Amino acid sequence: MGRHTRKKKRVKIHYGRLFLSCLVLFGIIFAGILFWPLPAKAEPEIFDVDPIEEPAPEPVHLSIRAVGDVMCHPAQFQSAYNSSTGQYDFSGNYTYIKKYIQDADLALCNLETTFKGDGNYVGYPIFNSPDSLATAVRQAGFDVAWFANNHMIDTGKTGVMRTVELLRSEGMTVAGARLTTDEPRSPIVEVNGVKIGIVAYTYETTTTGKRLINGNPIWDGGIDFINSYRCESGLAYAVEADRIAIANEIKGCRDRGADLVIAYFHWGNEYQREFNSGEHNMAKFAADAGADMIFASHPHLLQGVECFEYQIDYPEPEPEPEPEPVVEEEEKDPWIIRVRKHFGLIKEEEPEPEPEPKPEEPKPTYWIKKVPVFYSMGNLVSNQRVETMSDYIPAKARFTEQGMIAWVDFDYDTETGEIANLQMQCLPTWVEKYKKNGHVEYYIIPLDKDLASNPELANSGHLSRAQQALEDVKALIDPAVCRVIDGY
Repeated sequence: MGRHTRKKKRVKIHYGRLFLSCLVLFGIIFAGILFWPLPAKAEPEIFDVDPIEEPAPEPVHLSIRAVGDVMCHPAQFQSAYNSSTGQYDFSGNYTYIKKYIQDADLALCNLETTFKGDGNYVGYPIFNSPDSLATAVRQAGFDVAWFANNHMIDTGKTGVMRTVELLRSEGMTVAGARLTTDEPRSPIVEVNGVKIGIVAYTYETTTTGKRLINGNPIWDGGIDFINSYRCESGLAYAVEADRIAIANEIKGCRDRGADLVIAYFHWGNEYQREFNSGEHNMAKFAADAGADMIFASHPHLLQGVECFEYQIDYPEPEPEPEPEPVVEEEEKDPWIIRVRKHFGLIKEEEPEPEPEPKPEEPKPTYWIKKVPVFYSMGNLVSNQRVETMSDYIPAKARFTEQGMIAWVDFDYDTETGEIANLQMQCLPTWVEKYKKNGHVEYYIIPLDKDLASNPELANSGHLSRAQQALEDVKALIDPAVCRVIDGY
């Protein structure tokens, strides 16, 4: 039997066809790369993120109200005496003005008497009053007693010290005298979060080298406890050494943290309706030294007003810290995009031009500071009037019955120190005195919109005198500087 041999089949590879097929497949793939629609590019979400800034604090509104001389002549404390109780009550004097005083953020008065506490009450030429006067003044709404006046040492060192103690015990801040040299001469009070320094000084009647107040010698070492100054002119303008001391006192308030400084001066010539050059020069000096408002009294008559202006630079803003540099990684396109860009099938997108920043409006670099000056606020309450003064000052006697509530309202910026929207106003007052139910009464009458219907004026028949007082004040006060108001 013979062996059977099977032949192997040869496979012929057509390389040309294979190449052509590969070429077609590659072309299809390449065409897909070039022309297949790309998925839509997701647009990045854009959020407007405002930089977080601390809101600027709102300005603090303050209403400061001040009055002139609170006197206590013998007829006044006799009127206040109740024989059935043996007590003195002065509270009725303030019945009609206390709403204006109590509504103030800070109310100040010149308390022109002493409280020695010995029961020996006198009211001219030495003043020593019942303690209940201090109580009535505090209950009327006064926060600060200026105790720097020509009667402050009427009862000596004992009277000065006890007066300060009594007023403080009533809850009042005292400016013009202190109990120890460890205390500052000028107190600082806080009102609505704003710290206010109060500097108060009285003129001296120094002669032949002796330091006197109203002719009374200042006790040995007393100058360390009271605020007084020697004068060059007009019983108002201080000698250079004392001007420097007063300027340092104003600066010292700032150094101790005061945001604002109120200055009070007891100065000038009595019974004069025009302020003198010494008063003007001293007020200008105090304003130049940094006082923000100036009140004064002593002439026992109202005097005019002024307002000084100063250009104050805003504080330089603190430089913002430099932001740390951020290194951004370069974002690369997908490879398919790069291929298409290579063959010119996708054009490079030109970045949109950055919008030009709007030019910032220039910010003001300064503000205008207005410093009100009330040269004399007159008598708030006293026994000086036509009936008692006509023989002494016949042409001016009625002016001793007139006073004012000096009224300064403004907004204070706690960041920049700017005093804005300052309004300088005054509410005139008139002292009523008449016999009511067989007893002499005193009332301080505000010359406001209720003047014609005031019951005391109706009872006394003195409405025309009060109306004349209002006209006198309007004629005296420059309306371009200070507005005479009719209350509320």
